[in-house]
Amino acid sequence: MDEYLALVIDDNSGDRKLIRRLLARVGVSSAVLEADCVAAALAMAGPEPDVIFLDYLLPGRSGLSALPEVREKWPGAAIIMMTGQGDETVAKSAILNGAADYITKNVINQNALQRMVRNGVDAARMKWRLEQQRQDLATFSDVLVHDLKAPMRAVAYLADQIAEDFEAGELKEAGEGLALLKKSALRMQRMVTALHDHIHLDRQEKYENAAVRDLIAGALDALELDIVESGAEVSVEIDPQIDELYCDSPLVSQVLQNLIGNAIKYSGDKAPRVAVQVHLRGSEARFEVIDNGIGIAPEYSKTIFEPFKRAPGLGDVQGSGLGLATCRKLVLRQNGRIWCESVPGEGTTMIFCLPILAVPATATPLSA
Repeated sequence: MDEYLALVIDDNSGDRKLIRRLLARVGVSSAVLEADCVAAALAMAGPEPDVIFLDYLLPGRSGLSALPEVREKWPGAAIIMMTGQGDETVAKSAILNGAADYITKNVINQNALQRMVRNGVDAARMKWRLEQQRQDLATFSDVLVHDLKAPMRAVAYLADQIAEDFEAGELKEAGEGLALLKKSALRMQRMVTALHDHIHLDRQEKYENAAVRDLIAGALDALELDIVESGAEVSVEIDPQIDELYCDSPLVSQVLQNLIGNAIKYSGDKAPRVAVQVHLRGSEARFEVIDNGIGIAPEYSKTIFEPFKRAPGLGDVQGSGLGLATCRKLVLRQNGRIWCESVPGEGTTMIFCLPILAVPATATPLSA
């Protein structure tokens, strides 16, 4: 039988003891946390509870008014509203505001508690998964457009170059351009497929042995027009000890494309100078994208990886606020870590680490 972590928010110590004893008897709770008010509960740190018993009458406020705050702190938990007396209006309001169930204290028994906990937790987990999937679908529909802009511009640029080469009778150069055009088209196709797969709940990473140099080359090919137009200088340095990486290669190239593209975009008044370095660090490959751009203030070094969050002071530089959030999601999906080190006005180093050998993720890892 599954065991869940429970939290009881009730100012009556006798009622808390009753819930704790009944949960122990039916064997559905591995541990019970207790709080005598909402403020004490919200101040708690540690793992998220699976089920929360929230008293309707609490000192200073009702449990019903506190329900949105409790849900915001623990969005994946099943919340069961309790009250001393039955009231259909309270029950309806509790359910409409996100409670999984409602029960009066005088009818609480082992069978009712077991049913409510199991059904409530199952429903809450399914609702949470669906909400995460909805957010992924919404975010990645925007990301799909965002990340395809660079390779689409590269295709248009190559088409113009090929036309000029044909007009000039330079057939060899035109043939080389056609080969690059085909590579760009295939790369976009792989990116679309990878993004499509990534938003599905049953999506499995498609790992393969990929040459590190090819991962970087794929990103640079997509950014060719940006590099030419900006006059950027991009250098590549790869540790000879790390020739290949076992990874989901289209997604790693996408991360590199975003990071290098940002390094070029946020160069300020300087000519962009970008260094891409890959080092072996224990069992990890450490990728660094180093630029000489405008930099990022320390207080924004973490928030920039959140969806639609951009650091202030970017002037007229256009951006969707999705690029770094996508990078973080793709790196974490492959059991990696991503962070940045920056000095405002002097440049930024974007760093992400991936295991040399892929290890299936059993829990969401934390970024550094």
